[in-house]
Formats: sequence, structure tokens, C-alpha cells
Amino acid sequence: MYAKQFSEGEPFQCAGNEFVMLLPRDETKACEAVLQMVRPGGTTPPNSHETFMQIYLIWSGEAEVFIGADSQRVSAPAVAFVPPRTEHWVRNLKEDQELHYLYISVWPDGIPAEELDGGWKTVYANIIDSYVSRGYPVQPAK
Repeated sequence: MYAKQFSEGEPFQCAGNEFVMLLPRDETKACEAVLQMVRPGGTTPPNSHETFMQIYLIWSGEAEVFIGADSQRVSAPAVAFVPPRTEHWVRNLKEDQELHYLYISVWPDGIPAEELDGGWKTVYANIIDSYVSRGYPVQPAK
């Protein structure tokens, strides 16, 4: 059984935002749940995923969610679905508060070995490196 409080997750930083790993892919071999806090006025990097889809559960703040060629403004609570192979990103519309959402990644056919190799920390280290190469900071601006 795998159950834990959000406060028990493992924090990390990526692309200038804060994250908490709640349910790592290493445990499930099929899905992952991550809490993301987007800094006031901040964004997430545009990205897409070949092998999995995502569900966003936005519960605090206001966002503009970009999925493919479409975008929509939402206020919490809200939900969004990101199909595989679809560019997406999120912008925090508030300049004075963080945007909080949970993203759940689901691999309907199971997680490919290369997306499990070394565990979630290794996978995210590679993601962070790719964002840094595109000009995104690792840590939030102070």
C-alpha cells in the first residue's frame, strides 16, 4: 500500500518553480502524481510527452492553460486534460500569489524502461538539464 500526506512528499525545484513528488513512477510503474507551485506571474516551460497523458487538478489560484493550439483561463478549482504528444504549459495569472496544482501522469501501456532507469530523480535531473539548456532557471527567483 502506498499512502502519504502531501507534507511527506519529496520537494524539488525545476524551471524556477517548486514541486513535491507525491507518488513516484518508481512505486507504481504506471502513473505519477506531483504537486506543482508556479511562482506569481510565472509559467511552466512548453513541453510534450510521447508516452503519457496528464491530468491537472488546479485547486488554488488562476491560470491560463495552453494545450496544443488552444488556451483557456481557469480559476480554482479546475481540471485539465493533456493528451500524449501535445505541447502544453501553464501561466499563473496572479502576480501576488502562487498557483497550486497537482499533475497526474498516466502511462496507459506502462512506463517504458528508459523512463524508469535510475528512478524518478534521475529522470527529473535530465528534464531539469533540458530546461536549463533552454534558458530556464532551476531555482525560483528570490
